[in-house]
Amino acid sequence: MNVTFRCPHCEAVNQAQIAEEGAADFGCSSCQARFSAENYRDGNVLQCLICPCRELYVRKDFSQTMGVTIVVIGMIISSAFWLYRMPVWTYATLFAFAAIDVLLYVTVGNVLQCYQCQSQYRGLRALEDHEGFDLEVHEKHRQQQIRLARAGVAAGSSPRQHE
Repeated sequence: MNVTFRCPHCEAVNQAQIAEEGAADFGCSSCQARFSAENYRDGNVLQCLICPCRELYVRKDFSQTMGVTIVVIGMIISSAFWLYRMPVWTYATLFAFAAIDVLLYVTVGNVLQCYQCQSQYRGLRALEDHEGFDLEVHEKHRQQQIRLARAGVAAGSSPRQHE
């Protein structure tokens, strides 16, 4: 399994490879903070290995920015054909970009992601224990982060001051 995470101590982005047999500790390459892989068993992540969050979701391992860019390009091209009164080319463009979307959906794998710290887990065998993205759970974690940030500002301390 491959873990991509932002270190909660130094904010550095890291990647770690964890073998299935014998869950070993792994760490941040910048600040040497250590994280336990004890919640990784039988090809499944039971809870986030970086933060204590138990809420994880499955999504496609594809950049949302890239996906939106593809849709916008298809829309611009088809609109140009429509402007010049070429409906066959307009619809052909729309169907071609829809086919690209289906091809990407079928070929791109899944990734398990934490709602709280956004850590990503690739190469897992057992993803059926986790559900897809839930906006309500996401909003709960987002609001919690906002409250914690405001509490830190109100108290006159920032997370970086304690390092």
